[in-house]
Formats: sequence, structure tokens, C-alpha cells
Amino acid sequence: MSVGLTVADLARDPLEVAEALPQWKRGDQDEAVAATLALAARQMHGRAPVVWVWSGRTPDDCAAWIVPVPADQARDFAPRAPARLLIGLLRAAVDAGALADAISLLDWRGLVLLTLPGLDEELVPLALADALPDAGTVAVAPLPAAVAPDGDDIPLVGPPARMDADDPLTALATATWSHPIRVALTLGAHGQPMDAPSYPAEIVTELRRWGLDGTPPPPGARSLAVEDDPCPRRRHARTVLRRLLRMGKVGSQYHTEFDHLYRGAAPENRRDALEIGEAMVRAGLLGEKPNVGQRHVYLRREALPDIHALIDRGETRDRVLAAEWTAPAPADA
Repeated sequence: MSVGLTVADLARDPLEVAEALPQWKRGDQDEAVAATLALAARQMHGRAPVVWVWSGRTPDDCAAWIVPVPADQARDFAPRAPARLLIGLLRAAVDAGALADAISLLDWRGLVLLTLPGLDEELVPLALADALPDAGTVAVAPLPAAVAPDGDDIPLVGPPARMDADDPLTALATATWSHPIRVALTLGAHGQPMDAPSYPAEIVTELRRWGLDGTPPPPGARSLAVEDDPCPRRRHARTVLRRLLRMGKVGSQYHTEFDHLYRGAAPENRRDALEIGEAMVRAGLLGEKPNVGQRHVYLRREALPDIHALIDRGETRDRVLAAEWTAPAPADA
């Protein structure tokens, strides 16, 4: 916590608090934002906690929130208070129009950054009040222009070893070998409550039908991280899909130029990158937007379970796409 911040500051507006900090005054506005969130995070276990959210847009112009939940607690889905706060915030975002199955969780200076494609800012205040009824105060502050919300992915693969055993999402995560946050987002994408006090047994079958049918990797299996994928072509495909998710390019109204699919590839690898883009179109992961002058593509909503399987685990059910790879999937290697 920044020197000078006290619990009394929680009664003030977060922007007012941040602007008074020495970090802000010397131009380190990101440090000031982080300090306010650290203050809010420390009192999360008390009754009627104060919830501060910083709202902005990513470098790819997607709505984003930075929230007072440490990234490692999101990964572990524990302790209970920050885990439940995070689910409440996700529910509020979905209620305000964010596409549940396109939301990403990133690590911003050790805190959770949510990218929220489709979010309707006008609906946010009411959605937060409805989703967080036990909060003492909920305040949303605009991120200063100098702070670009971005970061690395928080791993959401498989049930965490340290997750809250008493949380209703835990049993569903264990039954589907999925992360409880991924379970919550899948429920939200299909119109089911993300924060119910309990769930019927048959919801497990539905979750598997909706794409949460993972299995534990065998002992000694390779890392599932995109960066560790042994196949460079599949690694590029996973990187592209992950970037399009963060940009909110889901559905035909949110599209990007096909040539952007080789962004990040070395010049000598661009032909391979474009071939992989064509393969993802043929596999139905990407759709094409006609009549926009240039060739544009987008992530197909109905393919999001398969898109997440490829991003998270390097898995695909499409034989034509699998034929493009030069190495087995990470879990099979």
C-alpha cells in the first residue's frame, strides 16, 4: 500500500484519492491507480467492502476494468472473498452487455484486468449495484489516458489446487476439469446464473455439452501455455485467437482485416501465418465479413468452445486444422 493511504480514504472517490498521491503528481499514474486498488483489496474480507473499479480501454480499443483482486488469487480462486467479488464483477459485466465467453482475465501489475468486449457503459452502474448487493460502496473511476490497460493472461486451465472448496462453482470445475472462472463465464454465456448458491447435478452434463469437457493431462505432460507450444504454426494460431478475443472481435459486427492475422509473425513466417488463417476459416473458427471492401474476419460465437480449447490447451477436434500442426498437442506430447 502507498505511504499515506488509510482506511479513511475509502470514503472518498478513487480518482480523488489517486490524484492526491505523490505517484500521480510525478507522472506515474499507473502506480497511483495500483495503490488505490491495493488499498481496496486489503479490506475485501470485511463486511460491506468498498469496491473500486478503474475503467478504460485496451490498446486494441476494448472496454476494460482493473479491479481490486490480486491476479494470483484469481488464478487460485481463493480465498473466498476475492473469488466471490470477482464472480460478482463478471456477472455485472455480462449483465451490462459484455460477451461472457469472450471475456479475458489479464495480469496488470499483479491485479486482475478484465477485457470486456460488448460492454455497454450506460448499463454498468445498475449492473454493479445489482450484482454486488453486499458491497458498502461501489465506485467506477476513469483510467487516465496515460495508463494503457494491458497485461499477460492469467492461466485458467483446470481446477486450481488451492481453490475455495466451499464455493458452489468448485464442484462444477472439478467435474469438468475446468477453472471455476471458466465455468462461471460459460454459465453466463448460456443464460445461467454465475453466482447461484447451488447448482443441480444435471448442469454438469450441460457444461460438457457447451465445451467444458477437459481431462487432466497425464503425468509429465508438456506445459499447456501458448508460449511453450512445440508447434510454431499452432502457437501462432493460438496467439492470433487470443488476441482477437482480447480485441472483442466476436460476431460479424466486430471484424478485422484478414491480413492482420500475420501480425507478430516474422517476415519469413508470414506465408505460414496466412495459411493458418485460411485453415481456421475452413475449420469454422473464423467467419468472413462480406462487402467491406477488403477481406475481413471475426471469431464465430458458435465456435467459442473450440476456440477456448485451442487457446487454453492446444486442442482441436477439426482434422483438417490438426493436419496443419507439426507436433502433437501439448497435453499429448
